[in-house]
Amino acid sequence: MHKNDQSGSNVTKRLRLVLTAGFAVLGAMNFAATTAHAADAGKGKVIGYYMDAADDYYKASFQVFKTLATQAGWQVIDVVGQGTAPEQVAAVENFITQKVDAIVVIQNSPQVSSECLRKANAAGIPEFHQSHKPPFEPGLAGFTCYDFVADGELAGQSAVKHGVKRLVMIEGKLGQGSAAGQTQGFLQGYKKAGKDIGNLLDSVGVRGAGGKDLQVVFWGSGNWFADPAKKVMEDAITSLGPDGFDGAYVQNDEMMTGALQAMEEAGLDSSKYWLGSSNGKEKSWDWVAKGKTTMDVNQCPTLEGDICFQQISAYFDKKPYKKGVYPYFTPFEKDTLDKGKMIPWILDDYMKKRAANAFKYDINDPSFRAEPQVQESVNGRS
Repeated sequence: MHKNDQSGSNVTKRLRLVLTAGFAVLGAMNFAATTAHAADAGKGKVIGYYMDAADDYYKASFQVFKTLATQAGWQVIDVVGQGTAPEQVAAVENFITQKVDAIVVIQNSPQVSSECLRKANAAGIPEFHQSHKPPFEPGLAGFTCYDFVADGELAGQSAVKHGVKRLVMIEGKLGQGSAAGQTQGFLQGYKKAGKDIGNLLDSVGVRGAGGKDLQVVFWGSGNWFADPAKKVMEDAITSLGPDGFDGAYVQNDEMMTGALQAMEEAGLDSSKYWLGSSNGKEKSWDWVAKGKTTMDVNQCPTLEGDICFQQISAYFDKKPYKKGVYPYFTPFEKDTLDKGKMIPWILDDYMKKRAANAFKYDINDPSFRAEPQVQESVNGRS
């Protein structure tokens, strides 16, 4: 689901940013992004954009942001880290040194973001966040991310409807914020439906925990990728047998790819089980339509990139805007799937559907929920 270098003065097709304090030069991203040193920006604004890792979720979000930013005449310096806190700090410090006009961060952790926000705020540079909830501190000019608890609850509601009582839970990463949120939401879906789940909310990761209406018979972490999730499902099938579980909540589509492979190789018909996931990638539309999986949630990073662009645009224009935004979800099963209304992950398809107003993308639409704990709108510069 989700999982980010300092430039010289030359404008290149592919910027490699050399991190200070002895950091090695990190690999550039494998997708096109024209970059420029702030001093060479000329007309338009310069945005420093940091991603914690080379993840396809982050890539999809960046591509939409970069496309819209280019159309607006902005220059974007993108930095991809390898999942460590010092890389995020070094990248933000280098953006500040270059005097960029705004910074976008897909964070390593709230703790390191707190340090970065203090540095950006002291330099008078607004910092915006995507994909994960940042600390609500001075310097934060805006953020957008999905409500992962609500995401998981949608899957839980579907599992309740389909009578799932013995569940395999394949989390993105045990204990990680977004994964923990999805798990909590899933279990809340049962609890809100009046189902007996025993002490599951206090027993995350404990195999066999639960009540008479839901028991998690196997827990595992797929680390958001297909291969480790495949291994978890293989272990679950070996441990439980084909009749030892009713379904599986596999928290993103890449992990579901691996889970489906494991089931197929074990000779199991996936349509005989409840299988729920999230992300709503294009491939999941086909899975659900064909009955290979039961449900998914169209939860698109492309929309996050769009919202972040709109927030920064309003900031530059000194117009009011929602400072904290949770995008809307579209859950779907076979009988509710409407591919024409799904939000694409693929850049060209996203931009075409956006131009045709095939989905809601305007930040001012009430379907985009504002975070009540932060100032809902700001006028001009914070």
